Formats: sequence, structure tokens, C-alpha cells
Amino acid sequence: MASVQASVHYGVSSVLQAQPPLPQQPEGVTLTTAALSVFTRTPKTCARLGTDVLLDCGFTAPLGPSFSVEWRYQHRGTGRVLLAYDGTAARTHVAEPGAELFLGDNVGGMYNVSLRLRNVGTQHDGTYICTVYRPHLHAQQAMQLNVAEPPKVVLHPDPVVVAPGARVEVACEISGYFPLDVTVTWERREPGGAGATAVAETWQSGHRRGPNGTYALTSFAHLLPAQPGDHGTTITCSVAHVALRTPLHRRTQLHVAGSSGPSLEDAVGLFLLAFLLYGAARALGGLGSNAEEENKKSE
Repeated sequence: MASVQASVHYGVSSVLQAQPPLPQQPEGVTLTTAALSVFTRTPKTCARLGTDVLLDCGFTAPLGPSFSVEWRYQHRGTGRVLLAYDGTAARTHVAEPGAELFLGDNVGGMYNVSLRLRNVGTQHDGTYICTVYRPHLHAQQAMQLNVAEPPKVVLHPDPVVVAPGARVEVACEISGYFPLDVTVTWERREPGGAGATAVAETWQSGHRRGPNGTYALTSFAHLLPAQPGDHGTTITCSVAHVALRTPLHRRTQLHVAGSSGPSLEDAVGLFLLAFLLYGAARALGGLGSNAEEENKKSE
């Protein structure tokens, strides 16, 4: 048996058979031919949840008796048969819902026996083994399917509004990710500050598993009691995960009550209040003038 793996692009396993020596063949040299070669062009594949995945597998062999194929799934020491094809009876037994075998015609001595998985879920993450059987021979190729789903990140409250002297607590909700490993970091940037600084007091809940197999957790950040000078501070939650090319950043701003002038809404409210008071004063003044005129007429 000879095997060759070329990173993520190609893999082949061959069963070699010795051939009679040729005339004037150098001593110590043995001629062999590949009686059966099983290959794949997808030794490593990544997939999102809900997508369809094609795991490539084919083989080459001299023309002859029929063949059989078995696809198995293995993960963390356990395994199961997904489907099996009996070439003698030309029958396929499917043991895994959503698994489909592609049987290609013999083209130049190459046969296609690829596997398609529909609606991939977290339960499909693992190793897949394609084994081809010929009389007295068999060879196989192993393929790794990595299911990766990026997290969704939400910060709350947003914005953060506190009274002077109150402690600031911000929660970063991270959900819907797979696999388990996720990294969360917190930073704060004060208005006019030179750069961001790490938040010292942080902690997070344990991982929670959802119905679809994805994970969720909540990370918390505590800041020192807010001071008027902290108004406008930006708080950032950054999340790194294998399904993300770059970390996700979610930001919120700290608003300390009474640390800024009146807002546009406050100014409009004050204008309306002044207008109403002015109108009321005019109305009361008009009533007073009318009363004086009535008194003069009666005299």
C-alpha cells in the first residue's frame, strides 16, 4: 500500500502489485503496478450550516469484476456507516438521511464514487472515509469536514446611560457559533484619549448549547464608577472565532447624566414651554385689562 497526501488539494492511496522483472533490470529494483488507487480532491473541506457539501472520491483500476463502496463517518472515537454500494447487485443502502452517492461512468479507467451531504449541521463535523473494495483488494481515503458557523454579537445596553458615581456594566451576547472555541476581549477609549486600554474587570458565563448544536455565551465588563469626564467613552467588545477572517467589533458609548449641555430635544422642549408660558401670560394680562375697563365703565 502506498499513500500520498498533498495538503488540502489532493490525496491518493494505491495497492501495488509486483510485476515480473524485465530483461537487464537492475538488481534491487522491483517493478510494480497499481492494482487499485483511491483518490480525493477534497481532503479538507469547510462548510457553513445549512449548505450542501460534496466530498470527492474516485478510484482507478483495471477493467474487471465489479466493485463495492462504503462511506463511513468517524468523530472522537466513534463511527457509523453512512451508505454502502454493492456493485454486484447494483444497489445502494443509505443509512444516513441526506447522504447521496454519485456513481460516475468509467472514463479512462476512472470511477466517481463521491458523497454529497445535504443541509449540513454541526453533527456532520468530523472525518469521512471512502473505501473501495475489489476482489481481494481494498483501499481508502480519509477526508476532514470542518463545520464552522460565525457568531452573532450584540451589546447591551446601547447606549449606556448612568448617573455620576454609578458602576457601569455592559453585556456582550455572543450566539450561534460553531465550533466551541471563541475569544472575547474588552477595550475602552476615552474621549480625546491617545488610544484604547483593556478593561480590567471582565468575566463570562459558561457555554450554552442550542437546539441546532451551536453555542452561545455572555461576556460582561465592569468599569469603575462613572465620572463626568467619562462621558463619551467608547466601550468595545471584540470576538474572534475560526469562522471569522477578522474579529467582530461591537461598540457602545457611555453617557453620564448631566455631563453635557441640553440636547436638541431638550432645547425644543424648553422653547415650547417658554412659548406656552408666554401665551398664558398674555392671556392673563388680557383678562386683567378687560376687568379694568369694565370697572371704569361702571363708575
